[in-house]
Amino acid sequence: MSDAPDPAAALGRGVRLFNLGRYLAAHEIWEAVWRDAAEEDRSFFEALVQLAAGLHLRTKRAGTRGAEHLLSQALATLEDVGPTRHGLDIGRLVTEFGAYVDWVREIKRPHKLLDGRKIPRLRWAA
Repeated sequence: MSDAPDPAAALGRGVRLFNLGRYLAAHEIWEAVWRDAAEEDRSFFEALVQLAAGLHLRTKRAGTRGAEHLLSQALATLEDVGPTRHGLDIGRLVTEFGAYVDWVREIKRPHKLLDGRKIPRLRWAA
């Protein structure tokens, strides 16, 4: 019997935590899956890890350049994943987080109140 986490269950737990602003917790769940993921899922989970790490850095550590870099890397990877993966709406994620990264570049510094309003949520495909 494998100790590897179930990717679908871990994705769901991570999405719930992510959407609550608990980016580090989501990062840890997705990182555990990423290490043991099947080849076709490795880049997907790695991008989610980067997305969560970038937002944790931005919202909890006031990091701008590092967060922008991680978010941009995640989006570049997710653009190649496809419109959906494991039920997650990747097309919407890329569009909404792309706009968020553009906004981060414009203001050039963390803004606690506005960040909370601007950070998109992860959504399931219809």
